[in-house]
Amino acid sequence: MKLIYWDIDGTMINTGKAGMYAIYDVFHRLMGDDRAVPNISAGGRTDNYICQQLLYQARGVMPTDEEVFTFCREYERNLLLWLQKTREESAVLHNVRENLEHFDRDPDVVQLLMTGNSRVGAKMKLEVFGLDGYFDFEHSGFAETFYARDDLARNALMTAQAYWHDKIEDMYVIGDTVYDIRCGKAIGAKTVSVATGHYTGQALAEQEPWRLFPELPAPEVMSAVIHG
Repeated sequence: MKLIYWDIDGTMINTGKAGMYAIYDVFHRLMGDDRAVPNISAGGRTDNYICQQLLYQARGVMPTDEEVFTFCREYERNLLLWLQKTREESAVLHNVRENLEHFDRDPDVVQLLMTGNSRVGAKMKLEVFGLDGYFDFEHSGFAETFYARDDLARNALMTAQAYWHDKIEDMYVIGDTVYDIRCGKAIGAKTVSVATGHYTGQALAEQEPWRLFPELPAPEVMSAVIHG
């Protein structure tokens, strides 16, 4: 059995910055409308990390886990509104739906998520595009209480091993950031990078992913990669 872990933002979909707007909205509610939002490098980071760093840079004091998780839950409650507002600027990226449909029919493959979103946030984003039905949410990797992507990946690995045991033949992590590559390597997965987000192909290549593409290939190419 082959497990394919998909990243969401920048890999499968472009939400028109809905997540960013939703987080900024909550930040201004907490800190005031006139407060400048700190500049955080968010690509590939977990929601927990992003919210933690926003609060830290705004206050100068590291927030508690409770404060971070409260911020994140408010963000999730705000997210659907912004997904609807940015719908016209949003899109499923090239060849994504075709690949999901292809591997959904493959009896030797299980499609999962490896995302910095929480389970609630991930499902919300994918439902907007009708992509949620392709994934096994129960055994996927979500941010939940984790700040570092490597930690959520290790938790996902433990979940998979506890469920599938020795049936796991190979694992693949598909993503658009250097953090997808690093977390994949942290669990011994084969990393497939696509330069469809904020990271250039050169920046991704420097992390030495197992495979690197300018965009997600057609299903027949990806199938050869996975089954080759």
